[in-house]
Amino acid sequence: MTVCESDSGLCWDLDEETLARAILTFCLNTADALMTALLKGTADAWEALTLIRDSDPELRTSAGAGKVIEQAFCIGMTRWGSKPTPQAVRSFRSALATWQQRLRTLPTWDRDYLCGWFTMEGRQWIIAPHDVWWPTRLNDLALLGRCAPPLCLWGSGDRAALTSCPQPVGIVGSRGVNEYGRRLTTDIAVHAAQAGHLVVSGGAMGADAAAHRGALDAMRAYGIGRAGRTVAVFAGGLNHAGPQCNSELFDGIAENGGALVSELCPGTIPEARRFLSRNRIIAALSSTLVVTQARLRSGALNTVNWGSELQRDIHAVPGNIDMPGNGGCNRLIQEHRATIVCSVDDMDDVWHAPHPPESFHDVATQRKDGSDCDVGTPRDAGILRDSSPSGGNRSSAMTESQRAIIDAIRWCRRRRIAPTAQSVAEQLRTRSGEKGLETGATEGKPTEGKSTEGKGADAVPERGMHELVAHVLSQLGAMELIGLITVENGRISIVPETGGRRRS
Repeated sequence: MTVCESDSGLCWDLDEETLARAILTFCLNTADALMTALLKGTADAWEALTLIRDSDPELRTSAGAGKVIEQAFCIGMTRWGSKPTPQAVRSFRSALATWQQRLRTLPTWDRDYLCGWFTMEGRQWIIAPHDVWWPTRLNDLALLGRCAPPLCLWGSGDRAALTSCPQPVGIVGSRGVNEYGRRLTTDIAVHAAQAGHLVVSGGAMGADAAAHRGALDAMRAYGIGRAGRTVAVFAGGLNHAGPQCNSELFDGIAENGGALVSELCPGTIPEARRFLSRNRIIAALSSTLVVTQARLRSGALNTVNWGSELQRDIHAVPGNIDMPGNGGCNRLIQEHRATIVCSVDDMDDVWHAPHPPESFHDVATQRKDGSDCDVGTPRDAGILRDSSPSGGNRSSAMTESQRAIIDAIRWCRRRRIAPTAQSVAEQLRTRSGEKGLETGATEGKPTEGKSTEGKGADAVPERGMHELVAHVLSQLGAMELIGLITVENGRISIVPETGGRRRS
């Protein structure tokens, strides 16, 4: 997504894939696995959108399109590991009719208008799975076989917050927490943010608000770029972010390097069923999930259920057994579904090692007065002191890991594979094996002339890929800052040795 100038002022220009995914989301009432199956059976989101439009009986733009779209759905179901049964096809036909009815209400098909409409004239940004800011942990939702990952994410604040920590900490609990629950929620969030970890929660009163306030307290104490950030996930469009009493808190999150995100279009009302669907995003974004206080029927336990299915590390804070507000956490501990939190200090042994929050893009943003505002420094930003593409041998200034990434990008281009963070990470993993991941640096280089058929993503163990992709993203952010590469719409290009900005 890029900024452009138009006659009407500043606007946000969405690439074709992101715009198509935004339109497909407009067709849905909430997350829909049937749409995910259709996408898996088509080349890209725009093809899926075209099939939905062309198969509309009221438009009749293409004879036989109805049969084609059903074939694509069946292919997608098979690729997803499910059998396209007659019942599944009937469900798809019913859903398709609803999507087409909704698509007819789209105000226009004018591209410029839609870009402004979906982004609220630039007040919100949109990212899709091919973007470098996309948190790859969300893709784990597709591994469940029945659950749909978000088609895209709307947001305000700093997109880089979503990838600022390789293993974010989700903190959830009831809206009606007492002083005990509120204090512990805040303390755990402060402790996590002090260690540089991203805090993830919802936007409700009670535990959610306490978690975000704790992260913001750490930012005020340690400064942006030293303390971890915080991300709030909403169950409706961001122009309906609520409750209203938390509006000042939401502004603070967006203004201090954090982000407000939703998988739903602007204007979507946060209905009750959408909160349950929202919970899967909180669980998927998190590596460690902490429940600080919850009743037996708390919505926070729904988030725990998602976390269990996604094999996230779950912990619960115990409480007095004679208080109903502690019943949910106590039951989780009793049933061995969560590890007991004995003290806040013990959490240091739960999450990963402390680190500075990584910012892969937009490291320096401009204040309204024109001064720079540091919003985070990549983990390997120390190379900025000694390396510059405008002087000396650029190759000798690069680290071994960066040289391996450059070779991987070139390998992808020679094979006509789109060089993205995911494809580069897969190629590095294939060539360097487990050793590069364990050490946190990919020393191996792609070897020309050797076939990698059968050694791509399917040959890479799921365990560890998130860390490798996060490492590649961190390296790419630092490499872009010093002019080694450019990144547009998630595609990576090497800047020529002359220091120009044209694509290689």
